Amino acid sequence: MKTIVVPFDFSSYSLEGLKTAQKIQSKTDAKILLVTVIPSEIDFEKLSEEAQKKYPDLIEQMEEAEEVLPEYIQKVAPAKAPIEQIVKIGVPYEQILRVAQANQADMIVMGAYGKGFEEGKFIGSNLQKMLRLAPMPVLAVKKALDGNDFRKIAFASTFHEDAPKAFAEIKSLVKAFKASVHQLFVNTPENFASSKEIKQGMDLFQSGNEEIVFHQHTYSAREVEKGIVAFCQEEGIHLLFLVSGHHASSPAYQIGVTETVLYQGDLGVLSLKV
Repeated sequence: MKTIVVPFDFSSYSLEGLKTAQKIQSKTDAKILLVTVIPSEIDFEKLSEEAQKKYPDLIEQMEEAEEVLPEYIQKVAPAKAPIEQIVKIGVPYEQILRVAQANQADMIVMGAYGKGFEEGKFIGSNLQKMLRLAPMPVLAVKKALDGNDFRKIAFASTFHEDAPKAFAEIKSLVKAFKASVHQLFVNTPENFASSKEIKQGMDLFQSGNEEIVFHQHTYSAREVEKGIVAFCQEEGIHLLFLVSGHHASSPAYQIGVTETVLYQGDLGVLSLKV
């Protein structure tokens, strides 16, 4: 893992995301790109210098952020390794994605909410966009994950052919923390599978990963999301890996398993695409 992008809007949740990224950095030596976006519908960097001068308020906000960020980050999240700080103007999720893709980021780590958080609110709209649009893994947290949280991971899946491909993307992270992986199949009335089918899928998933410690679990529940959250609570697991479908063109009101699990629990959730 070489590059981690961390969106940062000065909220407490974005700070938890940064602290989590720093924990990953300490084990992988990855570079952290901290991205702060001044919200605007204007795609500022595509304007000419002359056109940019017509928006002095935006320029002032950007310059203020560039001035304040270094000292602020050093105060709230000091780190041994340097953090590259980037300030942009535009639509937040678009700018974050642009930075991540331009720098071939291996992962995006962000808080589940942003500055507009209200108690009882669903996950942040920017996070929802990132989960749908980012081609790289996205790790969302409500509170910072420490080293112990990375040593015991749940991988919830149906363990079909896509699961091993998704796991390969994040295998280096698992090995860096010497983590044990708890394979989880949630059996529901609508998606019932036999013990034999589940074991076959899990065994196939483990093939080629003999250096990693795996544990196999089947958990019965009426709903997949509630089953995942309940299992992790019972096992004392704080980090979950999920394989998400490609929902870039799905309606905004269509909510997936990843978003629901994030909302229902306090898990850190790493969303993987294949």
